[in-house]
Amino acid sequence: MTRMNEPRRITIGILEDSPDMQAYLEHILSAETGVKIAFIATTLAEAMAHINQGDAPDICLVDLDLPDGNGADFVSHITQKTECKALILTVLGDKVSVMSGFSSGAHGYLLKDSEPAQIMQHILDTLAGANPISARVSTHLLAHYLGHQTPAAPAPEKISSTLTKRETETLTLFAKGMSYKETAEILGISTNTISDHVKSIYGKLYVNSRNEAVFEALQMGWIKV
Repeated sequence: MTRMNEPRRITIGILEDSPDMQAYLEHILSAETGVKIAFIATTLAEAMAHINQGDAPDICLVDLDLPDGNGADFVSHITQKTECKALILTVLGDKVSVMSGFSSGAHGYLLKDSEPAQIMQHILDTLAGANPISARVSTHLLAHYLGHQTPAAPAPEKISSTLTKRETETLTLFAKGMSYKETAEILGISTNTISDHVKSIYGKLYVNSRNEAVFEALQMGWIKV
């Protein structure tokens, strides 16, 4: 039985198909006081089953690119049928994905390179009524509401060369939400070497941020997550 002065725990559902990202989110959220993970689902069907049991969490972290559909469908379901809030957490920062996410009723849109502390703070902000968004996402929203076009991605012919094996590994880990330090530890190299790989990647893809690099590489099929 809950004691009268004991604060209610925040319950969080996770819809994410990457085992590495599932483990990462479970690790950072389980370390927070007053947080309970209600469920971790790998597919859209699994997540729907949890919600249809009638015990929706306070908020769900939702990936978009799933094995059996789009996470936007799950967002639409929970925001229309329950009081649960939806915070998208994905590698997809393109205009179509962003607008689809918000059209489905998402309360916020984060990219997976967000720092652990930021993810938890954004969860709290969302529950408090805010609508957190990553910087790249805000560019698309601003362009949409101002009626402007967002800058086009570099044409394929402008790409200087394909990524090396190590650059591909680095970018794949970034796409899964790993930091520079975590990527270096997994690959068994120094963070300085990771920085060198990143500079090379930026030059090859004509981008200036990790989010842009991940997006372009995904679009060209150079990495998969």
